[in-house]
Amino acid sequence: MILIDDSITTPAFIYDENEIKRKLTDLCRIQGCKILYPLKPCAIADVLRFMAPLVNGFSVSSLFEAMLAKDVVKNHHVIHLTTPGLRPDEIETISELCDYISFNSLSQWKLHRSRLNSGIKQGLRINPQLSFVEDDRYDPCRKHSKLGVPLTELLHELNDVSSFKHINGFLFHTNCDSTDFDDLLETVKHIEAYLPDALKKISWINFGGGYLFDKSDNVEVLTEAVSFLKRKYDLDIFFEPGRGIIGDAGYLVSSVIDLFKSDNRSIAILDTTVNHMPEVFEYEYQPDIARASRNGKYKYILAGASCLAGDIFGEYKFDQPLTIGEKIIFESMGAYTLVKANMFNGINLPSIYAYTVEGKIVLKKRFCYDDYISRYEVKSNVTE
Repeated sequence: MILIDDSITTPAFIYDENEIKRKLTDLCRIQGCKILYPLKPCAIADVLRFMAPLVNGFSVSSLFEAMLAKDVVKNHHVIHLTTPGLRPDEIETISELCDYISFNSLSQWKLHRSRLNSGIKQGLRINPQLSFVEDDRYDPCRKHSKLGVPLTELLHELNDVSSFKHINGFLFHTNCDSTDFDDLLETVKHIEAYLPDALKKISWINFGGGYLFDKSDNVEVLTEAVSFLKRKYDLDIFFEPGRGIIGDAGYLVSSVIDLFKSDNRSIAILDTTVNHMPEVFEYEYQPDIARASRNGKYKYILAGASCLAGDIFGEYKFDQPLTIGEKIIFESMGAYTLVKANMFNGINLPSIYAYTVEGKIVLKKRFCYDDYISRYEVKSNVTE
C-alpha cells in the first residue's frame, strides 16, 4: 500500500511504478512469449515510458494511440494495431506508424491491403466463436459480434489460397478479466482443429488479453499454450495483458467534503465522482477502499460530487468515524479510469501522480480550466 501525504491535491490518480515493474517482471518469465502492453486501459505517456524497457512493444486501437505509442517507443519495439473502426483517410498514416496490423474483417482487409507499407505485417483478427464471458456487453465472441472474422467465414475464405498469401498472422481476443487460462488453451486447440494448414503458413499469432495472470491458479497453462504453438508451428507468440498489468497499480484518492444524514443514513460526499471511474457505474460494482472494515462500527454511503443521483460508490464501514477533509483511497483503479474519465458537471479530472521506485510521490500533471474549456470553446480560426 502506498503512503499518502498532505502534498497530494485531491482528486488524484496515483500509479505505482513498483507494482508495474513487478507485474512485468513476472510476465517476462514466460518463455517464448512477447509482451505487448495495450494502451486502452491506461495511456498516460509517463506510464508508457516507464513500461517501454520492460515490454516488447505496444498494442493500439486507433490512430491517436498509434501516434502516442510511436512517440514513446524505441526502434526495437513493435506496435501492433487492431480496430473495428479503421478509417480510410487514416490507413496510410497508420501503416507508417505500425509494424503489425490485424484487420478486423475480411472486407476491411481487401479494401485497404494495397495501401499498406510493404514492410508491415498483415494479419486478421479471428472470432473463434467460443464464448467464455457471461455478460454479452463484454463478450468478444457474442452472437453477431463485431469483433473479428468468424471462424466459419474464414474457413470459406481459405479456399482461395492466392488471396490469402499476404496474411502472415492471426489475432484473437476471447476473454475479459478471466483468471482461468484453460479458456486460452481451449481457444488455441479450437483454432488449430479448424485451421491446421493456415497455421503452417503464418509466422505469428497474438493471444490478445483479458486475463488476470497474477490472480490465476493455472498460469502454467499459458506456458503450455505458448509451447504448443511454438513447438508445432514455430510461431512468434504475442500476449496483451492490460488490466493484468496496470489494474492493481493505480489508486484514486479523494477527500471527504461533506457529511450529513439522509433518511437516517450517513452520507459522505467526496470530491471525486463515478465519472472519474466510469466502470464502477458501468459494471455496477463496488470498488475496494483502503481502511474500510467489514465489521466497522461506522457506516457511510460514499457519494460523488456530481448532480447525478446515481453518483454512488457504495456503502462502507469504518472502524473510526469519517471527518471532513479525510482522504479516501480507492484501490485497484489503474485500468479504465483516466482513459474513460470525463468532466461532467465541470468537475475537474484527478491530478496525476507517480509513486516512484524510489518511494517518492511525484506530481506529473494537474488539470485546469483550460482543459475543460478547450472541449467547448468555438474557435473562429478553425480550418478544414
